[in-house]
Amino acid sequence: MPINELLAYITFVIVFAIVPGPNMVLYLTYTFEHGRKAGWATAAGIASAFVIHISAVVFGLTAILMAMPHSLDILRYCGIAYLFYLAFKNLRTINLALEEEAKTQLPLIHFYTRGFIYNLVNPGSMVLYFSLIPQFIHPLRGHLLTQNLLLGGLQMVFSFFTNVTIIYFAGFASPQYFTNIRYQRWLRIGMSALIIVFALKLLFTKFV
Repeated sequence: MPINELLAYITFVIVFAIVPGPNMVLYLTYTFEHGRKAGWATAAGIASAFVIHISAVVFGLTAILMAMPHSLDILRYCGIAYLFYLAFKNLRTINLALEEEAKTQLPLIHFYTRGFIYNLVNPGSMVLYFSLIPQFIHPLRGHLLTQNLLLGGLQMVFSFFTNVTIIYFAGFASPQYFTNIRYQRWLRIGMSALIIVFALKLLFTKFV
């Protein structure tokens, strides 16, 4: 791949990671509520889900979905449904959840799992792999599998370290807020509202 195309791709990946979206809302919320380690565990889960997306591209699922737009719509609606489910679940159980979390320290695997599932069904992440990466694939530049793995790996690595950096600076928020139930309640409400906004945006966006 020419260096100018590679730099353009990396730049897009970083910008994609920086622009606020559902993934950022999730890991920043957990960072503000539980500290950097929770945020990093969430980011690791998000990155792990990208492996599944890469595999879908490598094994040809992308071509099948792009040939049958309705299939992509079904996946998109499933992802949107999960976003709505998560948002309304947070709002419905907000008081009980915060009280329980205040009494016990959640294991990092909890945040990792949330990040993994959240990104796995995130329609925005799906589209990144299903529509963007294939545009940088050229049959004359080597084996298609190698190109897919390289581009997918670069996206995963740069996105992960961009998220880790954002979480690091977000962690400077005053620790007193981490144990303030009132603050966490409003933060959780804000998180749910943003997730609903992103879900509505995705609902009315056509990807193909």
